[in-house]
Amino acid sequence: MNLINLIKFGAAAVALLFAYWIGVQDGRDSEELKNARAQIVQLSETVKTYEAHYKNQAIAMAELRVSESAARADSDRLRSRIANLEKGARTAADRDAIRCLQLGAECRRLLQEARGVINYCRKTFGGENTRN
Repeated sequence: MNLINLIKFGAAAVALLFAYWIGVQDGRDSEELKNARAQIVQLSETVKTYEAHYKNQAIAMAELRVSESAARADSDRLRSRIANLEKGARTAADRDAIRCLQLGAECRRLLQEARGVINYCRKTFGGENTRN
């Protein structure tokens, strides 16, 4: 009977060690699961941030395109008016005045393009205090 008790005691010790080993593995898996969940939450927040940033850039780009289109239309209108004036210019003073108008139209076009790009950069890169 002594041998049977020894076998029972050995089996109980093996069962106890096995249960301890299973508990350690579950704890390790549980810790890894917590870390994975934390990383998933962090990555989800990062994705949301980048999606919002992308959306803001898309809106700013659309506004830039509209602004450039309006500037181009205005510039074309001024050029056609200047061309009509050139046809009727007879004196050197008239031609000089038309040249001043051409330079003014070119300056206005460049200024409108610059404003469009500046507004785009402000909206895209976080400049909250925008001026027009």
